This record gives sequence, C-alpha cells and structure tokens, in this order.
Amino acid sequence: MSKSLSAYVPSIDGLRGISILMVFIAHIGFERIVPGGLGVTIFFFISGYLITTLLIDEYTTHQDIDFKLFFTRRLLRLYPPLLFMLVLYGVYIAFTHANFNTAELWASLFYYENYYFFNHPLHTSPICKILWSLAVEEHFYLLFPPLFLILAKTPKFFVSALVLLLFIPLAFRITGTMMYGNSGDITERYTYCLTHTRFDSIIYGCLASLLLHLNVSGTFAKLLADKKIFSLALAAIIGCLFYRNEFFRNTLRYSVQGLSLFVIIPAIINIKAYKPLKRFLSSAVLVWIGRLSYAIYLTHMIAISTLSFLREGRHPIMFYVAVTTLTALLSVSCHFLIEKPFARLRKRFKPNYKLVVA
Repeated sequence: MSKSLSAYVPSIDGLRGISILMVFIAHIGFERIVPGGLGVTIFFFISGYLITTLLIDEYTTHQDIDFKLFFTRRLLRLYPPLLFMLVLYGVYIAFTHANFNTAELWASLFYYENYYFFNHPLHTSPICKILWSLAVEEHFYLLFPPLFLILAKTPKFFVSALVLLLFIPLAFRITGTMMYGNSGDITERYTYCLTHTRFDSIIYGCLASLLLHLNVSGTFAKLLADKKIFSLALAAIIGCLFYRNEFFRNTLRYSVQGLSLFVIIPAIINIKAYKPLKRFLSSAVLVWIGRLSYAIYLTHMIAISTLSFLREGRHPIMFYVAVTTLTALLSVSCHFLIEKPFARLRKRFKPNYKLVVA
C-alpha cells in the first residue's frame, strides 16, 4: 500500500474499548453471558497487527530494526503501569492482611505469570492471575522482532512462515487436551493461558498487517470486501460462543476465532463498505475507554477483590456500581499519573521518522 499503515486509527482504540469491557463485565460476575476470553483474543490480535505495522514502517524506511529502541519503547509502555498495579496490590495486602507470595511477585515482574499460574493455581492471587495474558504478549515481543528482521527480505516466505506458525499452538493444544483430558481445570489452564498454546492469536494479527502491506494484486483487500466472507467470519465467531464441545473449545476454538478476526478487524478498519461499524468503533466513549484499556486491565481485579464483600449483600447492584467506580478512579489515575508522562518520554526513543501509533 502506498500510504503508511501506521497512521492513527481511532477504531482500533474502539476495539480495545469493546475488548476491555468484555473482560471487565465477565470478571464482575457475568462470565456466562459476556465472553471475556474472546475479549482477550481480540487484544492479542490487535497487538500482533499493530506491532507488525510498526516494524514494517521502520524496516521500509531504514531496511533495519533498532532493537534497542524497540525494547525501550515496550518497556516504557508496559512496565511503569505494571509497577503502579503492583504497588496497589501491596496496599491491598497491607490492609486486608492477605498472604504475600514472593514467588508470584517475581512471576509478575518478569512476565511468567502464565506458567506460574499453570503450575501453582492454588497459590495464585486473582489480582495477579490476569497478568497471564501480558506474559504471552511480552514473550511474543521478545521473539517476533528478530524473526521479522530475518524474514523481511523475503516477504512471500515470511507469509508462509507465519501461516506455518499458526499450526504450532494448535498442535500443542491438541496434544495437551489428549494428555490432560477434554475437560478439567488443568486442561483449560494449559490450552488457554500458556504462551506456546496461545501465540497464534497474535500471529493472525501479524499476518493480516503483512498482507495489507504487501497488497499483492489487492487479493487480501478483495477478500475483506466480500460481504459473504465477512458474514461467514462473523457467524463463525458467534458460533464459537455457543458450541460447547469440550475438545473443540480447548483446541480449535482459538483457531476459528483467530481466522474470523483475521477477516473482521482488517475489514472494519480498511474497507469502505464497513464504514458504519468503523464510525461506531471510533465513537469518543469507546476510544477513551480503549485508551484506558491497559490501566483498566491492570486495576480492575484490585477493585473487584477489595470490594468483594459487597457481593454478599442483598443488593448486588451496589457491588457493580462500586467496582466500576473504583476501577474508573484507579485506571484514570494510572493513565494521567503514569501512562501519559511515560508516553512523552517514550517519544524520545522512536526512530527518526514519524510513527503515530503507540
């Protein structure tokens, strides 16, 4: 494509807003109605899509990737809010006298919470457990940029390599399900939370970004513009929510969701036919929630745990209102006190050409 793919797209923040709302609503007690897990999968897709877009722009301009700058930006983006969250967790422990788990603190700080949770589910705090998905993304950020630099010179081989990578987590999920059984907590932890069983959800986003950049004869854009394919993708992702077969849910569900998002999200962002959906996702409220999404993700379980005593009352609406209010206060505080100052600092570590997607 002739224009930069990294121009700011408000609808992507809107998608983040939808995703974090799905996660939040599921976690406050509506997990049987609202698919919080799908919200996480959408986050994974967006991460892959945006990171690949940034790497494409940098490589196109310089024929190289400055890993030092890349990892510095990621550190400044993700680590300060994480430390803010862990300080809040310390305050929570001090006031509630909850058990302090040093091993889990290290798992949270060094991004292996997903493997810690898999191996020590009974010793995992609900507050820290949510960091499993951040661990998956961080492992991806460590490995993908070097892979990108190796394969960028051969775009067609790059596409083929990403397609092949999609089958590795699926193979692990199938073997894990066969090993642990179709149902049970250990099977779900293995197939849902571990990096080697979930990174395909990120690769789908990477592949979509790469194909949009290559734009070979407009083939991918034509596929995205086909309303029948879009409808089929939408039906598939909805079907995943209702089809309750345990083997499917532990194995193929994430592949079907990823393949569906591979069509739905790039179509909404890039194809004029879906402009009403893009306009909806670009609404001020959803964009604002999307910009707060990382802060909401980090703080909402602190709010839920702190106010859990309200669940026992006769008026659960008080719990929902109180948790929403406290989450809003904590996330807005994190955004203005931590995220925005470090965002200004992060600009100093960008390559010397304009990239406007954070």
